[in-house]
Amino acid sequence: MGWTYTLRHLAEAIGSETDHGEATFRRISTDTRSLMPGDVFFALRGEHFDGNRFVRDAFMKGAVGAVATEASGHGPCLVVRDPLEALQRFAAFHRRQYNIPLFALTGSCGKTTAKDMTARLLATRYRVVKTQGNLNNEIGCPQSLLQIDAETDMAVIEMGANHPGEIARLCTLARPTESAITMIAPAHLEGFGSIENVAKAKAEIVGGLPPDGVFYVNADDPRCVGIAESFSGEKIRFGQSGDVVLESCEVAGPGEMRLRIHPAGALRLPLACRAHATNVLLAVAVALQHGVTEFEGPLREAAAASSRFRLLPLGPLTIMDDSYNANPASMAAALQALAEWPTPGARFAALGEMLELGETAAALHAETGERAAALRTDHLFALGPHAHDMIRAARAAGMAHAEVFEDPNDIADAIRVLARPGDVCLVKGSRGMRMERVIEALRERYA
Repeated sequence: MGWTYTLRHLAEAIGSETDHGEATFRRISTDTRSLMPGDVFFALRGEHFDGNRFVRDAFMKGAVGAVATEASGHGPCLVVRDPLEALQRFAAFHRRQYNIPLFALTGSCGKTTAKDMTARLLATRYRVVKTQGNLNNEIGCPQSLLQIDAETDMAVIEMGANHPGEIARLCTLARPTESAITMIAPAHLEGFGSIENVAKAKAEIVGGLPPDGVFYVNADDPRCVGIAESFSGEKIRFGQSGDVVLESCEVAGPGEMRLRIHPAGALRLPLACRAHATNVLLAVAVALQHGVTEFEGPLREAAAASSRFRLLPLGPLTIMDDSYNANPASMAAALQALAEWPTPGARFAALGEMLELGETAAALHAETGERAAALRTDHLFALGPHAHDMIRAARAAGMAHAEVFEDPNDIADAIRVLARPGDVCLVKGSRGMRMERVIEALRERYA
């Protein structure tokens, strides 16, 4: 069905003026490459781009209006000081038009996976809008909210942050009725400074709830439990104890986990990483709260469609592709998954730098090296500024083969020389390290 507004509605929502108030639109765009005729173009600005330069292109492609910092002679422009703030104000106005439940979630790890699982379970009974991909920031969140229309029953919105106050701001736009924190761990420490400040920032999602809201508490994370104490509304606990309990979790085969969850029962899911059980528990907890009774099929679909922790057969190897991103907690979970992979072959780990760790970077990379050794990784290859910290620690902990590399192609060459049938290789690192280049290089070598 969608929605329709006039430019006058938009002007009132963002505090601007227009002489073309009766013109209507049904979509907004922030990128002229995907703009469609009839859209309103928001000329966002950033460190390396200025949307004002593309206003003329937007009108040439059929935009009915633009929100920019200066007027244009090419079509109706709503002039504002900050187009991003205007986008957020319009999204907040739009959200107020729909009195529907909205589940917001954040966390140091697992946000996107938990969001996709939760939305898929809810979709068995409801029409659900969810954050697309990981568009969870100050731009992506408003865009997600603008997907809501009269046919939407529920929304599932992911919220990310790397500085204090960001989640609180997103909550003022989204007005969540229920929320959760997947877990709290060292991440974005350059922006937050300490794990305590990470916890305070994640706690903003609780402050965004109404008194009659619902907060889902990770009972296995002491910081999440502590945050929950500040909320006087309904609390649903999930974890090793609580309302939704993980009674058992075991490897059922390559890339498969068998979970028993009270009260959902036994589930066999395509999960290579035991840590994803937390995301399953959260999704089940939200689903149960909304009357969902079907679990295994939808969860299998969500897990199989995930871009996280993909399993790729490549030459003699199985690649555990978790190259999308990394922080110390997700790296530890990935190394545990590598250790538990059922194979008589060797275990390789090609690990890239974990970025944005500030002054703790050297120590946290050393911990990762020690963990890789303790989990009996056979070959460790590291890339990035703190690769030496990781490798030194791994060798000191007894690992026989650990090397620093400066080029992902050289890592691929080293793996190619050593790999034998049945071996498995984890590839992981922060997004900025682009560790998928190791996989691309291996594809070329095994083509």
